[in-house]
Amino acid sequence: MSGVGHRRIHHRPREAVSDTLSCVLPVLTIREQILAAVRNGNRFVLTAPTGSGKTTQVPQMLAACDAVRGQVIVLEPRRLAARMTARRVAFEMGSEVGAVVGYQTRFESRISAATRVRFVTEGVFLRLMQDDPRLGGVGAVVLDEFHERSIDADLALGLLRHLQETARPDLKLAVMSATLDADRVAAYLGNAPRLSVSGRLYPVSVSYLDRTPTKPVWELAADALERVLDLDPVGDVLIFMPGAFEIDRTIESCAAIARRRGDDLLIVPLHGSLPPAEQDRAVEPAERRKIIVATNVAETSITIEGVRAVIDAGTARIHRVDPKRGLNTLRVESISRATADQRTGRAGRVAPGRCIRLWTEKDHHLRLAYADAEIARVDLAEPTLRLKALGIANHAEFPWFEPPTMQMIDRAEACLRMLGATDETGAISDLGRAMARMPAEPRLARVLVEGARRGCPRLAARLAAIAAEKDFIVDASATALREVLERDDPVSDVLARERLLGVWERGRMRDLTHRIDVNPVAMRECSQAAEQLERIAARVDARGSGQHEGDGAAGIASLLAGFPDHVAWRPDRQRPHCHLEGRRRVTLDQKSIVTSDGFLLALEVRETGGGDDRLATLSMVSPIPKETVEAFLPMRFSTVVETRWNDASKAVDAIEEERFGGATVASTARPAKPSPATERALVEKIKDGTITLEHWNETVEQWIARVRCVAAWFPERGLISYTDDELDVIRHEIVSGATRASEVRSRPCIDALRNALSWNEQELVRTMAPEHVQLKRGFRMRIDYQPGSSPRGRAKIQDFYDEERTPTVAGGRVPLTLEITGPNHRPLQVTSDLANFWKTLYPELRNELRRRYPKHEWR
Repeated sequence: MSGVGHRRIHHRPREAVSDTLSCVLPVLTIREQILAAVRNGNRFVLTAPTGSGKTTQVPQMLAACDAVRGQVIVLEPRRLAARMTARRVAFEMGSEVGAVVGYQTRFESRISAATRVRFVTEGVFLRLMQDDPRLGGVGAVVLDEFHERSIDADLALGLLRHLQETARPDLKLAVMSATLDADRVAAYLGNAPRLSVSGRLYPVSVSYLDRTPTKPVWELAADALERVLDLDPVGDVLIFMPGAFEIDRTIESCAAIARRRGDDLLIVPLHGSLPPAEQDRAVEPAERRKIIVATNVAETSITIEGVRAVIDAGTARIHRVDPKRGLNTLRVESISRATADQRTGRAGRVAPGRCIRLWTEKDHHLRLAYADAEIARVDLAEPTLRLKALGIANHAEFPWFEPPTMQMIDRAEACLRMLGATDETGAISDLGRAMARMPAEPRLARVLVEGARRGCPRLAARLAAIAAEKDFIVDASATALREVLERDDPVSDVLARERLLGVWERGRMRDLTHRIDVNPVAMRECSQAAEQLERIAARVDARGSGQHEGDGAAGIASLLAGFPDHVAWRPDRQRPHCHLEGRRRVTLDQKSIVTSDGFLLALEVRETGGGDDRLATLSMVSPIPKETVEAFLPMRFSTVVETRWNDASKAVDAIEEERFGGATVASTARPAKPSPATERALVEKIKDGTITLEHWNETVEQWIARVRCVAAWFPERGLISYTDDELDVIRHEIVSGATRASEVRSRPCIDALRNALSWNEQELVRTMAPEHVQLKRGFRMRIDYQPGSSPRGRAKIQDFYDEERTPTVAGGRVPLTLEITGPNHRPLQVTSDLANFWKTLYPELRNELRRRYPKHEWR
């Protein structure tokens, strides 16, 4: 909030407040320029540093300007800023909050028919535009702190530009920020006037850590606080932490420092989840030296008077799409250098100050210069649906300040189609229109619609809140969580949390605290989200509260409508392994209380590792009946009949499988009938040696070898060569009509092989590659064929008498390799040149053989 502190000065007249402000707020020095821009046009861009008064004063200027006809709506990026700024402006205008000045946030609404200036969060504004695209009754809209570049702010800017250029040229638009690329925004708005004002910033000394820290960040902050207390005797201290958990730890550590030193300090938290009274306590002046431990809500929009030192953890929770849930969530990340400078400036508002950064200077230079816009890092399903509901069919038609990538657009369109919000052409459906009317992400809106249809809108809303918010369970035994379930509830991680949330809301956690540890901040945030979603659900429930509010199964079915891509199959309850489409290795979280097999809905799918080692872990799991999954996802089911070898029966079975994606969810086996598939199964078992064909013998192998040799010797004849594919065809003929191994083992084989050739081709083989060669002395020598090698014959030396030349095959083209044996049948010589053998080797060999075998004939 900009302006002076929250001292109660209701007794002062309005004029006195204005006089005081004109002395201290720099933005008032350009009041006439602002009014001139409003009277002469309908847009302007204003850059002014934090504390200059732009957030509180510009809305008042516009409300008082005669060129603005209607309500002034101011968009703030955070609920805290909207509420506190409305309070300040109401005070300055002499009004109670909810009268002339009001505010609307996710959880609160303080407006009336008399409201002239309305502070709203950006998401609330987009819902206002959806209800009334022309913004009837609105005269001006102010986009404050636009440099934060939320997706909602980008959407609002584009919608307002489009509205001004079509139906509402009279609508005034102001875009404001402390650190804004004003030239770029002004150019986007058709060279709108650019205004600026300088602030009253004092110098701030900045220091870093000497080395990369090893302590928890809250201990580092406490050490830094002690340093500030030693160096600076006066002034409040603002400590930036990323979230409520870190804030609580920091307060504990700082309180310990204060006790040890004996310092009288007021140490207070500040974040968006605190009750309004505690937020006010952090911002308002105090009698003691104050230490404010805050999230990034204290970076912009609100001013905390008296701060002279800043201690910065250097992190914040940033909106990014969470791939585990398919929802936008907050993740702790390092802040940019520009954001660090913004935080540093908080120490130089009233006097010279100091900033201690809890990271090294080297790390600082490695950080991004500016934070990337939210449009580059969040899921776009919700803004895409909003645009379609407003009649903008696709992103190309929308005047984006910074267009999203096609990959992000495609992902958003695919999500909406999956949820049924759009049809195959991308046009919004009736279901999509109903979802777009809800202030919730499309997945959650789909859950609410389904909950209303199933008669359990309240339960569906609460389960949706649990799906969207941070898990509030720190630690719990499975037994304790099962005990909170109602008697007929499915054993579900999500349903157990809903029942536990109810126990907490009724103030009955005492009996469970020793067995279930919860985060109270996360519990409160989830409860608030549930209340809001319940109000939304009540508006869409056509049947009232519903007759099945306690039906846990109906609630889980409603969740399935919003997360249909998170359905897994667990085949065995004894093992954690599951099947999830698109993932290779999937396991159930060890902390899950789910013990059943079958279909599971996992709200979170966490991936760890990389490549072949990537592991998907399913958590926040609920069991789902098969018939429910079939009703939602009939296209994911298929029936496949496959033939498979049965080792036990040595036969082929027909297996009928029901599949969900790539997972088999049911299987029936029966004896297979003769078919091509059955033949393929038998052939595979012949090839791997499981089935032996008794008649696939040496004769068969030699026939194959003879044909291959003739095909090589006479390529022009075009003979087959019994390739693997050709042999498979022959094996199929052999097993035709059979389904069992016993039916094929004794079947003849050689005829099937020969019949693969024509009669003439068979005769060619018999002639050119005969089984035997008749030697002159009458011996029929058997020929052994091997493709790629010379054919071989074997006979005793006496059988070769009278053979002057080497016998041949292939019509005399191919000489045989002869193995000449002695009387003892042992080889004497291997040769392909019989004439040379007789001439050069035999004379000497003959003398020796005569001595050894005198009774044999030796020529």
